[in-house]
Amino acid sequence: MIVVVNEKRVEVDERITVAALLESLGYPDRGVAVAMDDAVLPRSGWATKLFDGARLEVVTAVQGG
Repeated sequence: MIVVVNEKRVEVDERITVAALLESLGYPDRGVAVAMDDAVLPRSGWATKLFDGARLEVVTAVQGG
C-alpha cells in the first residue's frame, strides 16, 4: 500500500505501524512529532496501523540559534 510522508509517496506493508514506519525511514527515537491526516498523533498513538493513502507529516527538533 502507499502512504505519503512529508509529501513523498512511500510503499509499505499493510501491517506497518506509525512507529515501525518512522524507524524504517531512519527517524530518531526522540525529538519527533507526527501528524496524520492533519491531526497531531501523540506518541501513544504510534502503535496505530497505517492505512492506504494515509498522509503523515513528520518533523524533528533541531538545536541551534
